[in-house]
Amino acid sequence: MSPSSEFLDTPPRAADYGAGAVDDGVDTRAAMDALGDAVAVVGRDWRVRYMNASWERILGAPREAAGGADFWTAYPGFTVEPGAAMIRATLGDGATRRFDLEHNVSGELRAYGVRVARDRTGSLVVVVSRAFATLRSARDKALEERIEENESLRALARQMSEVADSAELLALLCEAAAALCRGHGAAVLRTTETEAEIVAAVGIATQIGGLRFSLAGTMAQQAIATRDVAMVDDFPHSGSSQAGILADPRVGPLLMAPLIAHDRVLGTLAVMRDARSIPFNAREAQRLRVIADHAALAMWKEQLYEQAQAGDAAKGRFLATISHELRTPLTALTGYEELLSDQVIGPLSDAQLDVLARMRAVTEHLASMIEEVLAYTSLEQGREVVRPTEFLAGDLVVAAAAVTEPQARRKQIAVITESAVEAIRLTSDVDKARQILVNLAGNAVKFTDAGEVRLSVQRSGDEVRFGVRDTGIGISAQDLERLFQPFAQLEAGPTRRYGGTGLGLYISRRLAAMLGGRIEVDSTPGRGSTFTLVLPPEPPG
Repeated sequence: MSPSSEFLDTPPRAADYGAGAVDDGVDTRAAMDALGDAVAVVGRDWRVRYMNASWERILGAPREAAGGADFWTAYPGFTVEPGAAMIRATLGDGATRRFDLEHNVSGELRAYGVRVARDRTGSLVVVVSRAFATLRSARDKALEERIEENESLRALARQMSEVADSAELLALLCEAAAALCRGHGAAVLRTTETEAEIVAAVGIATQIGGLRFSLAGTMAQQAIATRDVAMVDDFPHSGSSQAGILADPRVGPLLMAPLIAHDRVLGTLAVMRDARSIPFNAREAQRLRVIADHAALAMWKEQLYEQAQAGDAAKGRFLATISHELRTPLTALTGYEELLSDQVIGPLSDAQLDVLARMRAVTEHLASMIEEVLAYTSLEQGREVVRPTEFLAGDLVVAAAAVTEPQARRKQIAVITESAVEAIRLTSDVDKARQILVNLAGNAVKFTDAGEVRLSVQRSGDEVRFGVRDTGIGISAQDLERLFQPFAQLEAGPTRRYGGTGLGLYISRRLAAMLGGRIEVDSTPGRGSTFTLVLPPEPPG
């Protein structure tokens, strides 16, 4: 038994190394100095009688300066509770006690184990153990590894939340699993009830990417059935029916975790090492389980997103088809109305002409709605193209006012145009810019019951600003947030006063962005609104 361990196991005697040892126990003092643990002897008057060399090394206090000093004054670190109370109690009752001590050495806070006991003379023996410091260091290292692991998992979660492409997501998942589990390769298997397919792979698993095989008798089936990580140390000799498939990459140890989200099995995640590597341990299996849980949720959200995209695409195709189908009979209906209005077939009474005028208004409204739906589907499918030409801003304002004026006249609302004194020339897609202004002016007329709609244009620095101001109902602050969403209506239900598809402002903002511009809104409920189309004088890029 070493001097240090013998001392820790047997209550020491002050006479062995105290004042008497100075005269006839030089070898005893030398033995105490050789101890790895720090040892100090304190009298009942709390004066320090002795300390060994390790005490000076560990606690950083010279023996010569502390000899005979008050223990609490010389070493204030021991005054921290509950250690101080234990030291006092031991001096009183002689019972051996242990506690932890954190001590600052050269600016570094270290943790030690302290043992206090009383020897036969009644003196207090204080032992500061370096062995405990080594144990604490191991704990600190484990804690640091856990913190690093958690940070890696948080980083992985952030990365997965930012990835929109499913193939990129699966590749990221494989790379993260291989790195965090210290593997040489990883793969994601998409499974059905009977089959599995390797849909993503990295490292030594790359050469088996895309393979499809029966699920029966495989580790993937085992992981799914147990809903836990399956682990083998030597995969080619594991008896799995899948072993032959992975024989070529010379896979050795292998982990397989199920990907389960909302009680639905999405597949499995496998991490492997080559045949010369050590087996995976339980900690790495637990790590893969956590990664698989994160990954399954991310894959579930990705599938929902892809389904939503597919639904939007199907909706767009349906809207485009139905709009084209409606446009054909509507065109014929408009033609017949014009023949009747022009009295080509025969004379009509004033009452009949009034009915035809109302019919014309309805068909124009229906045609406008169909055009909005077609424009929406064209934008969503990316078919819109900017064709820039040079034109005068004032002419654009006059053209938009001319389109809007018949609608305003029916409501007895004045449409006023204002242009800058100097002609403003700009280059952009004039058809798209006109469509935006017509949409804004049409909305202004729709939501104005009395007063006027004023269209204006002016240059402001490097921008051209087209304003559409009305004296209508205005818009509340909370409604402004959803104003430009597709199919959004500020009024809901069958009793709403204002019709429409709810696409006009959405289309206008999308078109403005294509032209390198934007739409600004300033509105006060009950006092009206101002919508401003801001365009650059030259096309972007």
